[in-house]
Amino acid sequence: MSDKVAAAAWDECLVEAAGPPAGWWYVRPVPRALQQSLGRRSIRRYLASTFVQAHRLAADVHEQVERLLGLSAGELQLRGREIRLVARECARRWRERLSAAALPTPSRPDESELVELLMNGFRSRGLVLEEPDFLEAREAFLAQLVSPLPPLPAPRLRPNTVAGWVAARQRLRPVSASTRQAWQRELRRLLVFSDVSLPGAITEGAAFRWRNHVLSSVNLATAQRRLSLIDAFYADALRSALVEHNPFASLPPLHASSLPLRPLNPELLKELDHERRSDPIYALVRWLGLRPREAAELRPIDWTCIDGNPVLCIRSGRSAQQRCLQIPEPLKPLWQQCNGPGEAHLWGALPDVTPPLLARRWADGLRRHSFCNATELRQECARQWRQQGVSELVVRQLLGAARSTRMLHCPTETTQPDICT
Repeated sequence: MSDKVAAAAWDECLVEAAGPPAGWWYVRPVPRALQQSLGRRSIRRYLASTFVQAHRLAADVHEQVERLLGLSAGELQLRGREIRLVARECARRWRERLSAAALPTPSRPDESELVELLMNGFRSRGLVLEEPDFLEAREAFLAQLVSPLPPLPAPRLRPNTVAGWVAARQRLRPVSASTRQAWQRELRRLLVFSDVSLPGAITEGAAFRWRNHVLSSVNLATAQRRLSLIDAFYADALRSALVEHNPFASLPPLHASSLPLRPLNPELLKELDHERRSDPIYALVRWLGLRPREAAELRPIDWTCIDGNPVLCIRSGRSAQQRCLQIPEPLKPLWQQCNGPGEAHLWGALPDVTPPLLARRWADGLRRHSFCNATELRQECARQWRQQGVSELVVRQLLGAARSTRMLHCPTETTQPDICT
């Protein structure tokens, strides 16, 4: 592995020291206002003997320290379920240590030992147990003592940070750096929305609210991708004994549909229509919903007549069969101009400009010099068709997303024509 790693927020806290032990340490000065409450001027944590290993471990430590300073300054506050989660983990660890040492397990520790167990347990996880929260932590600790131990062996110390969870899953299933960044981004979004700082504190209610929030914020495809990522992440955490149950596994089945398409700004769209009134590819995308590549690949022979009606036959694109679109009134002058027996492409006369290249350049130019892109133009065309009563199946056929064996009528005239349904 190369010694060159990407710069991170904690790089300035990494210090190489002679030890003991010798190697790289995480050293973070404590703000003067917090030194008395924390009882220290700096936070020091040994990481590893090499910089690459230390850099990989520093993310988890840095997140713990950031949270510790935030809790100490009053900027963060542990929720009740987070306090109960950590207290239960402290109880399980106490029982496991007694069992591993073959010592008789008393019914409960005495009060002084219980206070020490809880304070040290929270402190070892970079957390602060405030005095008003102690009773809630004590009750959760004692309740866990009468519960059976989980069947899966727990890790030596469960990570309680986003970076720690991502590192644990990386050990389970190595992935690329971009995938790890996607995990971290989605986990942080979930924790911020749920107002907690421990990934293990996500409950079924929080998972349900998060799913509703994602579905109402983005389109359906993006929402399903983000939700499946989080669901798979917590499923792996369950297999690794990082959590006792997957809060997303018990959610009711999702019956969702895509959000309705938002119309484009009518004033800006009218200006764009005027600016590109002499652009044939724009007219085809705007009024017929063609893909830019389909428009760029048109030939004179594709502009023909069926039963005396001017039509445009699309023989390219993703559809397995060709589709024939009746020419609406605004495009009849273009049909008269392009109609003919020729089989050469109408646009892109230069030998080094192929139809795919022409389509890509045109789409890039539209995106850079207007307020929308080709996909949004096609969606606006589909939205207008739906408003005029066209069924979803016919809209998909008009856009080339479904097979069709009939001539399709595009309802883009001032008076709505008969629609083929």
